[in-house]
Amino acid sequence: MTIDSSSALSLWEPRRQMTLAQARRRSSLVSLLRLMFTAGAAIAAGIMVGHLAANAVSRGPSQLEQLSSDEVVTMVNARFTGRDVAGQSIMITADTAQRRRADPELIELQNPRLVTENGTEIDAPSGLYDQSDQTVDLFEAVRLVDTRGYDFRSTSARVFVEEGRVDGIDPLVGTGPLGDVTCDTYEIVEDGDRLSCRGNVEMTIFPNKRDGSGAAPAGNTASDTGDEE
Repeated sequence: MTIDSSSALSLWEPRRQMTLAQARRRSSLVSLLRLMFTAGAAIAAGIMVGHLAANAVSRGPSQLEQLSSDEVVTMVNARFTGRDVAGQSIMITADTAQRRRADPELIELQNPRLVTENGTEIDAPSGLYDQSDQTVDLFEAVRLVDTRGYDFRSTSARVFVEEGRVDGIDPLVGTGPLGDVTCDTYEIVEDGDRLSCRGNVEMTIFPNKRDGSGAAPAGNTASDTGDEE
């Protein structure tokens, strides 16, 4: 080895030692940064999971069922089914059904229609369904028809769903195969099989029944007034 080579090696060795020391310090720094990054990621994940869990608890089913005073539940093409005391099935439908804010048992109906198992149908432009009392109040142009061809009309009616009874305090106008009837108040019971009229009752009876066009048979009519059942 020459003198020049020994000098060069002596100059190289300290630099090599400094480089290794720097490498060790750099490795320690990288390890520290890696540890800090891992810890930060764990903390961030914990915060995110805690936030999601808190939202899940605050938006649970028990909270969804509690509506504020400004919220209203509206059902489209609503349908309610049940049975009366005689076991006859009853179905109530409506274009829309909206629960009242003050009392969720009261449901406002648009174009309600009630159909019984024996074919009796009652409809009106608007109504109010009381789920607790099982009554339906109908308003405006109330119409009741059955399979025997009877057609009754009034401006209001209360339907007692479980009893199969209709109670009206407004005048009634009815037509059917056997004749016509008008009265101040009325009651329809036994799922539409029986009509009771009260107050200023006027009845026209067709002994030979009405023909298919709705016209009365000529020369075969009888009129009566009073309370009828």
